[in-house]
Amino acid sequence: MTGKIIAVANMKGGVGKTTTVVSLAETLAAGLAKPILVVDLDAQANASICLAGDSLLADLIEGGRTVDAFIEDNLFLSRRVKLVDYVQKQISNVTHRGNPLPVSLVASSSHLRLLEREIVFALTERKFGLNAIVGHLSKLMDRQFRELAAVYPYIIIDCAPGISALTEVSIRLADLVIVPTIADFLSTFGLETFCSSLWRGPLAQRTSLPLPKRPPYVLITRKRQTNEHNQTAALMRQKAREPDPAFHIFKTEVPEKIKIAEALGRISVFPTFTNKWGADVVPVLGKLAKEMREALNGAQS
Repeated sequence: MTGKIIAVANMKGGVGKTTTVVSLAETLAAGLAKPILVVDLDAQANASICLAGDSLLADLIEGGRTVDAFIEDNLFLSRRVKLVDYVQKQISNVTHRGNPLPVSLVASSSHLRLLEREIVFALTERKFGLNAIVGHLSKLMDRQFRELAAVYPYIIIDCAPGISALTEVSIRLADLVIVPTIADFLSTFGLETFCSSLWRGPLAQRTSLPLPKRPPYVLITRKRQTNEHNQTAALMRQKAREPDPAFHIFKTEVPEKIKIAEALGRISVFPTFTNKWGADVVPVLGKLAKEMREALNGAQS
């Protein structure tokens, strides 16, 4: 059975993207007891540090075992290397039922931001247009993801905010795109535009690359029981019920909890899965994982 690729993306930062990646990876690993892979394509490397910790991430960066090193090796140094060789296996220090969670990682580093610029400059000098640049990266990453999908049942990509070339590639190659957002005015401003852009807008039609496999799924995160959050969430759900909506939306809402905020900082301790996320949050994450699998199977929320 071929594994599924989930891209977690949004134009905006600070909306719970990395929290979604880490919590979903650990929830799937706990529930399935099978290896789950996180691929960090954000130069902020937040998912990497949350999973690997300072010391190990520093070792991976120094040893050239990050995603930017892989891309540089292939595109600039003409080394025929495989992304599977850059995977750090069994990265998690979180346990479940007495065993470490089987979470693996392809780490990122701050060099990725500069590398993306270098790729654009280098390929532009070779008369590549923007479409061709995205296509070039897509061919490279498609091969690698196919190989990884033979090993991992789920590959979760943490995309950088905005629409970089790598984010566009991830969205086009993913089996499912999750768009975390906070239910307030600023966080949802431009949400429909983002959810339409690569699916049916000008960006969707500008290349010969395949369109994303299905509309994106919005996930409401950091939900508070306030009038603003409740009204904004209701409006989003109404838009998702319209004919030909720009997005679907998960029924599950991730609440704002101190335990969730603290969870990502627990990188030097060895908590259990339930202790890390909290007994009241773990069932919510389980429902989200179930909905995600249903979405991959074609069921709409």
